[in-house]
Amino acid sequence: MKTNQSIIIVRYENNPELFKKSISEISKLAKVYIYDNSKVGMKFDDENIYYFHDETNGGLARAINHIVDVALVDSKELAVYFDQDSSIDISLIQKLFESYDNLKEKYTELFVVGPQPTMPDGGNYPIKLGDNFYKNYYKASEIITSGMTFRLQDIGYFDEDLFLDMVDFDICWRAVENGKLVVVDRDIKMPHEVGTNTIKIPFKILPISSPIRNYYQMRNVLYCALYKNKKSKFTVTYYMLRRFVNVLINLIFADKKLLRLQYNIKGIKDAINKNMGKIKI
Repeated sequence: MKTNQSIIIVRYENNPELFKKSISEISKLAKVYIYDNSKVGMKFDDENIYYFHDETNGGLARAINHIVDVALVDSKELAVYFDQDSSIDISLIQKLFESYDNLKEKYTELFVVGPQPTMPDGGNYPIKLGDNFYKNYYKASEIITSGMTFRLQDIGYFDEDLFLDMVDFDICWRAVENGKLVVVDRDIKMPHEVGTNTIKIPFKILPISSPIRNYYQMRNVLYCALYKNKKSKFTVTYYMLRRFVNVLINLIFADKKLLRLQYNIKGIKDAINKNMGKIKI
């Protein structure tokens, strides 16, 4: 066990027994920092586990920011973040730490390294990649939060106004705008589930999120396009167009169509009016 390494996890309303079993295994490798946004908390007896319960659910960004501060006080240097949509095991964590260390020696401007997420059917989750600049490493303009491996002093703060969706892309865009490297190691595979369901259309499997996630997705990507990430305008516009396509697909194939439409409309209005943070209903 390396004392400078840490594992960060944000929990929200998943199976507590399965979660505790998973945590007990990985806590043998490095200290685990858990921020729990669930209504009902948990208890851990392991001294190698830090646990904080926020029954008000302050959002993903606030949770990660809190844990980063706590881990820095504990003199941790390197961290890997996971959320509960990913399959976590000791081997995956070891590979990510090793990958980050290997690349950081050659590229001091490195910001984060992430794995190649895979879908339940084993196929690669579609991510936007840039140049294959060294061995199995690819440049990226953004990666998903789960699997992010980074130096705690380098990461800065996730934007708490975004609350949930887009906090990962936003922090990556800001890093790239400042000359930092965001990287995917395609030799490392991480099983990851997106959304609450999937639909199949010709040549593609698309995730379906819950209606309230549609709100955050619409609001945050539009807010980023209007008010943030000016140097990443092309990338943000690309995701804005993807969001509108996703809205149409959800309205055609998913359930609760009227509710989804209402949440998307509210998301557009709130983005324009800068009503950010947790949804106000």
